Amino acid sequence: MKVYLSVPMVANRALDRARLMEKAILDSGHQVSSPWVLGPLERSKPSELNIFERDKGGVEHSDAIVADVTDPSIGVGMELMAAHIGGKKVIVVAKKGKVTSGMLRHMEPKVTVEYDDETEIYTKLCEALNDTG
Repeated sequence: MKVYLSVPMVANRALDRARLMEKAILDSGHQVSSPWVLGPLERSKPSELNIFERDKGGVEHSDAIVADVTDPSIGVGMELMAAHIGGKKVIVVAKKGKVTSGMLRHMEPKVTVEYDDETEIYTKLCEALNDTG
């Protein structure tokens, strides 16, 4: 399954958490369809790279999305909406007790992976990815 990894890229970036999520996706036998989220921040001119089209297309050509919603990100929200509209499997990852948007809380269907400590993400995300229901 192609999985679009959606994580905050500018504000609230958590690269170690993103890499842990990537590891869970790969170790579950799936492919990450958005490898750019794990690299350095893009500094290209808008004429050189249309981030909107790249990310929208990435979501559209994936089977599922795994989104880190622990901290707010407009881009992550837009990618989640695109995945939901496209009928993709939606998995959101968030720290227990963190407040997420009401719109996201009421979006169904979705799978929510909550963690107290980031070390829990790997196992819980692997379980969610392997659940075919």
